[in-house]
Amino acid sequence: LILVALHDITDQRAFDKALENQVYNRTQELQEANVHLQQSNESLRQFASIASHDLQEPLRKIKLFAALLDRRFPKNSATEESDLVNKIHIASDRMSQLIKEVLQYSKLAYDARKFVPTNLDAILKNVLSDLDLLISEKKAAIHYTEALPTIEAIPLQMHQLFSNLLTNALKFHKTSENPEIVILCKAVSASEAGEFPAKRAELTYLEIKIADNGIGFEPGYADQIFQLFERLHSVDEYEGTGLGLALCKKIVENHNGEIYGVSSEGSGASFYVVLPVTQGFSA
Repeated sequence: LILVALHDITDQRAFDKALENQVYNRTQELQEANVHLQQSNESLRQFASIASHDLQEPLRKIKLFAALLDRRFPKNSATEESDLVNKIHIASDRMSQLIKEVLQYSKLAYDARKFVPTNLDAILKNVLSDLDLLISEKKAAIHYTEALPTIEAIPLQMHQLFSNLLTNALKFHKTSENPEIVILCKAVSASEAGEFPAKRAELTYLEIKIADNGIGFEPGYADQIFQLFERLHSVDEYEGTGLGLALCKKIVENHNGEIYGVSSEGSGASFYVVLPVTQGFSA
C-alpha cells in the first residue's frame, strides 16, 4: 500500500513571486531616490558656489568705493563723513562674514561624510593656537587637563566645532570678569548619553563639556540659540551673524551626535557635545 501526500503550492509560489517583485520595485525606487539625492546635492553645491560669488562681487565693489572715500575722509578726521564711511566698512565686513557662514552651512548639508580616526586633542590644541591672540586680549584662562581621545570624525568639521564653541565662550563674557573656560570630557554608554534621534544602543559615546563664566542665557532659549540667524543680543552689544551655534548643531548632527546648552542668565553657560567614538555602519 503506497500513500502519496500532495500539496498545492500554487498560492505559495504566487506569494513568493509577488514578494520578489515588491522587493525589486522597492530597490529600484531606492536607487532612483539616491540618484535624485546626489543630483540635488550637486545642484545645491553649485547654487551655493554661484550665490556666494554673485553676492561677494558687489560687496567687493562697495569695499573698494569705501576705501576710495577713506582718502577723502580719513578715519582720524573726526567728521560726519568719516563716521559714515566707517559704518560702511563695518556693515560690509559683517555682510561678508554672513555670506561666508551661510556658504559654510550650506556645504555641511551636502558634505561627503568621510569619517577617519581624528585626534580631538590635536585639533583642540590647534584651535587654541588659532585663538591665542583673542585669548590674550580677553585675558582669558582656559582650563583643560585631560587629553581628548581619538574618534571617528571629519577633522575639518571638528576644528570648526571647537572654534565656534570657544569663540562664543570668549565673546559672551562679563565685562566685570576675565573669561574662564573649562573643557572636560568623559566616555559614556548609550544609556548615559541621553535621548536623541541618531543614538545607537551598541555604541560608546564621548561627552565633551565646555563651560564658561560668561553672561549665560535664559533656559527658555536653550533650543532657540541653535536655530539659524537667532540672536539673543543686538549687533551693537555683541558682533556676529547668529550662525555659529547653528553650524555647531549641523556638524554634530553630521556625526550622529547631540549638542545642547545649559545655563541661567548671568551664571555662565555649559555646552555639551555627545559624539559616538566610532560611527559603525553609519559611516
